[in-house]
Amino acid sequence: MGTAMSTTMSTTMDNVHPALAACFHPVCRSSDVAEGAIVRTTLLGTDWAIARIDGRVVALADACPHRGSPLSAGCVVDGVIQCAYHGFRFATDGRCVAIPALGGASPIPPKAHTRAANSVVERYGLVWLAPEEPLVPVIDVPEWDDPEFVVAPLPDQTWHAGAAQMVDNFLDLAHFPFTHTGTFGDPGDIEVPTYSVDRDGLGFTCDYVHSTKRLADSMGAEEFEVADRRSIWFYAAPFAIRLRLEYPADDVVMTILFFHQPVDATTTKLYCFDLRNDIADGRTTAEETIAFQLAVAEEDRALLERIVSKAVPLDANSEVHTRADRITLEMRRVLLDLVHAAEARS
Repeated sequence: MGTAMSTTMSTTMDNVHPALAACFHPVCRSSDVAEGAIVRTTLLGTDWAIARIDGRVVALADACPHRGSPLSAGCVVDGVIQCAYHGFRFATDGRCVAIPALGGASPIPPKAHTRAANSVVERYGLVWLAPEEPLVPVIDVPEWDDPEFVVAPLPDQTWHAGAAQMVDNFLDLAHFPFTHTGTFGDPGDIEVPTYSVDRDGLGFTCDYVHSTKRLADSMGAEEFEVADRRSIWFYAAPFAIRLRLEYPADDVVMTILFFHQPVDATTTKLYCFDLRNDIADGRTTAEETIAFQLAVAEEDRALLERIVSKAVPLDANSEVHTRADRITLEMRRVLLDLVHAAEARS
């Protein structure tokens, strides 16, 4: 890779940036991949065949090296993936182990082997795929196994936006009173006081107290009360957020998980979960929290999809930044460090 190309790629993050191959990304729900099934998914503009074989989820490039037939159109036979076109068989590491038309005596040409993902794991009801050796582990979510919290999964959402754009929006502190007037935003809480961001490797945390509408007055109430809300963002590169929200006045703790699948250059799939301590005791329901979160997301999506560029500049001099943008500026620094770490491997 030449110097000029390296500089260009280092200063703009889009959904097909090469550095993203060295990261975990969610690609489907675990429940989508039954034992012996193969499903197709797209990540970073590349199609993958996701299969569950003997309980383990594996991922191979979704194109047979012979004639390009999608392996996701094939089937699992004797613990390997068989192409639907000419019956080529592939082990879970991508090795071609059989070509029926050649018989058993002929050697298998090296070009018949295909690409396997470096790492595939299951976390939080999702399948996570890293095409290359991952630089960052899947984000930790302590609340997931905490019996105090009930998990409310939102429906999958597909946005015409970049994953970095969406993360930038979900971390942003200044847009609440303007973008979220129909849900939780307090129109009087427009000033963002000084706050800190604590870096930790290719991630960070941010602890911030501000005012929003009380939960009971959200969802379009004409008259409402405001209350303090403590928001703690946990961010892990490239596109994972755990947002813990504490409402002291209502004794409610809600954690929102934002996980992004960069499908192609202009499309991102969002997997979102609410985890709350007030569902099990009947103060609210999973259906109510899902409806509320979808309304909040729709306010964000309506705006982001109107932005023409789907990439985020990582050069700090490319945009206007204020002290209110400390958290999203740090996200850019993390992503730039990720790019440099990935380039250092090549």
